[in-house]
Amino acid sequence: MREGAELVKTDYYVGWDVGGWNCDKNPNSRDAIVILDANGAATGSSWRGNLTKYINAAAKTHEFLDQLFAICGRRDFDPRDHRVVLAIDAPLGFPEAFQRLLSLNAVSAEIGTSASNEYLFRTTERRLVDEGVQPLSAIKDMIGSQATKAMHVIGKFAPSSPEVGVWSDGGLLTVIETYPALCRTRLGQDRPNSSGREADIADAEICARVALAFGQNRASLEAPVPGLPMSEGWIWAPRKQ
Repeated sequence: MREGAELVKTDYYVGWDVGGWNCDKNPNSRDAIVILDANGAATGSSWRGNLTKYINAAAKTHEFLDQLFAICGRRDFDPRDHRVVLAIDAPLGFPEAFQRLLSLNAVSAEIGTSASNEYLFRTTERRLVDEGVQPLSAIKDMIGSQATKAMHVIGKFAPSSPEVGVWSDGGLLTVIETYPALCRTRLGQDRPNSSGREADIADAEICARVALAFGQNRASLEAPVPGLPMSEGWIWAPRKQ
C-alpha cells in the first residue's frame, strides 16, 4: 500500500495450486493461479507454469503480488493500493510431533496407523479421515517440494501469524491454506474428469473461492478447533453440510 494512502477493504482474492520447485519439468502438475475481484469474477487470465523464478525475483510482498497479477495479464494493477487474500493448496506446516522429533529427539508414546500417525499428518489432516477424505502428507506423499515452496513464500512475504492458520505481512497480504478435494466433498461436487492444465486451474479457482469466502464471509468456513498447535496451521474449507 502506498505510504499515506487510506486502508481499503480486501478486494482481490488469489488461488494458488502449488507445483514443485522444478515443476516446469512436469507437464502434469505445475503452479496455477486464478484471481477474483470483490464480486467473485475472474480478473485477468488464469495462469499455469512455474512460479519459482518470480518468487526468487521479488524482494518485497508488493513485488511478489505485482508478479502474480502481471502473469495473469493485469500489468496495470498496483497491489499496493489493495489488500489481497491468497489461498494455497499445499501444507503450510508440519506435524508438531514430527517437529519435536527433529529438534528435540522427543518421541511419541504410540504411533498410529495410516492417517492417524501424528508424525506424518497434522491435526487438521487427521480430522478428515472420518469424512472419507484421504489427506496427503507433506512427509510421505511426495508433496514436500510443494509444501516447502509454499512455506518459503509465507516466510518471505507473509511472516507474521496473528492467529492459527492465518499468515500476514501486516497489511497488504493475508495467506491461508485450503484443500480443493475437501472443499468438493463438503459442497457435494464431483472431482473434475480432467488432468494437466484444466485440473490445476480448477483447483486454483476453488482456492480463490475459499479466499473470497475468508475475506467476505468467514463464518461460512470451518474455524480452527480449540487447542490446535499454532505451528501446524489449519485447512480452511466450507463448513460441513
